[in-house]
Amino acid sequence: MKKSKGLVATEIQRLAQANGVSAERDGLSRMALTITCLAGDSVSLDSVEQMLINLKRKGALSKSQAFDLQRRYVIEKRKAKEIPGG
Repeated sequence: MKKSKGLVATEIQRLAQANGVSAERDGLSRMALTITCLAGDSVSLDSVEQMLINLKRKGALSKSQAFDLQRRYVIEKRKAKEIPGG
């Protein structure tokens, strides 16, 4: 059974598409990931979270808009994990 995308994830993907933003990591994101790994930490962003970062960097979202979408997306992901098959 294929997982359906949540409403917040779809909203973020539509915003990204409308603003010409992809989930591709740029040099700054790759450097941040490398530094994080060297520090012994583990951060794994999915494509939706990377789109949020890229939208913020492009100026398509304010800091508060990006935080609100991130908060809503994390809640949505947690709820999906609680549902069998979600």
